[in-house]
Amino acid sequence: MSKRDQMQCSEAELLAMTKDMDEMHRATFPQMQQMLADFGSSLRGRASRRSFLAGSGVVIGGLALAACGGDDDADTGTGSSSSSSSEPSSGDGDAAADKAGLATNASLENLAVFAYDSALKAAPSGKFGPVPPAVATFAMTAMSQHSEHAKAFNAALVNAGGKEFTEPNPVLAAPITEMFTALKDLPGLAKLALTLEQTATQTYTKQMGEFQSKEALALVATIAPVEHQHAATLLYILGEYPVPDVFIKSDLARPSSDAGVS
Repeated sequence: MSKRDQMQCSEAELLAMTKDMDEMHRATFPQMQQMLADFGSSLRGRASRRSFLAGSGVVIGGLALAACGGDDDADTGTGSSSSSSSEPSSGDGDAAADKAGLATNASLENLAVFAYDSALKAAPSGKFGPVPPAVATFAMTAMSQHSEHAKAFNAALVNAGGKEFTEPNPVLAAPITEMFTALKDLPGLAKLALTLEQTATQTYTKQMGEFQSKEALALVATIAPVEHQHAATLLYILGEYPVPDVFIKSDLARPSSDAGVS
């Protein structure tokens, strides 16, 4: 199988997209690190979700995704979910729900790091056939960003009085490992990575209509667009249309119970 059969774009195109992806990450992520450094009362605050979303410039990129639409009211934050969240959060109950969501997010990021790291380690053995250097560059860049995202979600958990979640998503780890073992080529690997990226993107976008704390909202709204760019690049590698769906889907979104934290 030729490189062209394996990857439906040129290496130069993939390197350019990887550079754009890294620039987006670097342009937005330092703001989150500063916000986490000043976390203060964390998820125990009673900040209004609606007033935060209206005033924050950091979340514009993520909200643009949510504004495209959704499968139901929960996806876009409209309907009953929106009306209830316009009120101040109710304290401990909302904090527990947000912490559970952040733990699930950390677990998804840990799983992505595990998957990309496993792929990079297995590639030299020929498991996936010829792997162009640009693919390895993309994988290393995506893995590094997922690692930073996991640290951010865990920092939020710790500042909220919780504990770091350092294991891959317990619900998805076994099936993803099984799928990875069966892989034999680069397109199959790209499809597996795409599933992980879309799962994270859909989960974070859905959470924009659920989280109550401004810090949790800022995290998912900043990180979701980067995950979406990962997915768009993988679609391009596979020769599929890389532009996001007009309606943001939620069939892959994970519930906050995934990590077993409440």
